[in-house]
Amino acid sequence: MQFEFNEVDEQLAERIVAMRGDIVVSRGQVHRLKQLPGFVAEANGDICGLILYRIAGGECEIVALNSYAENLGIGTRLIGLVKQKALECNCRRLWLITTNDNVKAIGFYQKRGFDMVRIHCDAVREARLLKPSIPLVSADGIPIRHEIEFEMLL
Repeated sequence: MQFEFNEVDEQLAERIVAMRGDIVVSRGQVHRLKQLPGFVAEANGDICGLILYRIAGGECEIVALNSYAENLGIGTRLIGLVKQKALECNCRRLWLITTNDNVKAIGFYQKRGFDMVRIHCDAVREARLLKPSIPLVSADGIPIRHEIEFEMLL
């Protein structure tokens, strides 16, 4: 399958929000997905992966990363595109938050050079105050409680 990687524009932003909702909460901050820059991977007009990020204070946060066709290198390529943007903007750190239940993501990020640097205990309880739709338990039955911070120094 051949993938095309493009920057997110207004039309793609609308499609992304329709697919995954309007907001993400990380470290107590609400991110409106429509307002974030990013990249998508498309094949035959379908979104197969997406990454959204925020640059501030010399750091680049990956706010959302989804791959809808796994084990094809989409997530890795999307991270590479954001890493390149972060370097162009002279960021010193690329970082992200995931939750304790996201076992696949925890392994994925470590394999791609990210270090687990902090566990923010019970941070998801606070995030639920801003986004009440965050479930208490994952589909795998793991209680969703902690935010795990990963970073890659640039």
